[in-house]
Amino acid sequence: MARVLLLGSTGFFGRAVAHKLIDAGHQVRVLVRDPMKAAAFKARGAQLMVGDALNPAAMTQAAQGTEHIISLVAVRRNRPQSFLEVNVDGPRIMAEAAKAAGARSVVLVSAIGARLDPKFKYFTSRWMGEQELAKTGVAGTILRFSFVIAEDGGILDDFQRAANFGPFLIIPGDGQTQLQPILREDAARCVVEAISKPELLGKIVELGGPEVLTYEKLFDWFIQGYGIRKPKLKLPAGFLVPGAAVMETLFKDPVVTPDEINMIQVNNLAEGIDSVSTRFGWRPTAPSTWVPVHWKKAPTHKK
Repeated sequence: MARVLLLGSTGFFGRAVAHKLIDAGHQVRVLVRDPMKAAAFKARGAQLMVGDALNPAAMTQAAQGTEHIISLVAVRRNRPQSFLEVNVDGPRIMAEAAKAAGARSVVLVSAIGARLDPKFKYFTSRWMGEQELAKTGVAGTILRFSFVIAEDGGILDDFQRAANFGPFLIIPGDGQTQLQPILREDAARCVVEAISKPELLGKIVELGGPEVLTYEKLFDWFIQGYGIRKPKLKLPAGFLVPGAAVMETLFKDPVVTPDEINMIQVNNLAEGIDSVSTRFGWRPTAPSTWVPVHWKKAPTHKK
């Protein structure tokens, strides 16, 4: 089994990747700012190093003796840390540390939609990060995912913020944007298996689940599962962006940002409906069978 350094292990996606790596028998090292958040990995045999993945010295030290580096470090909003320092500079710092350590490969987790387009700040920052990795010449695989879903976090947090705001459930645009959501456990399995697939080096691989769903359909599953009683209201994206810009200025954690509204209008599809089975040889779980069981309001217990 391989010696693997994992960055971003305590986040929404990273926790699943860390446990999958340990399950697979790899020698796992995690670089974390808060060791308490990684206690579960340490209990399972992972090595903890305290430091910041955006600090070149800390990264160089953490990379020593590793064969592969996996990075899930990213921000979706431009503060408190900026897109530039995390999504753009982060991949370069990782790659330079990998080169200094003589690592065999790196895996960078990115996002479907990454592109150079001033209308989409997040997508542009992810594309720029991919370019920074490529410029170093380090052998790497870039995995772009569609929406990653789980029992907590991710898009559920977005939906919950929307449900808590005002008398209506606002859907930006017509709600018919197409998505290809993939379960967190399945996406994590792809990341772990990618390190043993040299044929993916130098490639950008776009991955999603086995179903194409609309944004509204996913939102409806949330509404039904959590018993939300508010009516839905569809509003043009252009109407919502100015208000979102004001909220982004005034609030630390706004309901939505202008960039997020714009991104919701763009189809978020993988390279094919069978993208995972084509690349990895197994079929991921269908969200239509998983969500009704796992997206549910916790039952209240009478005293």
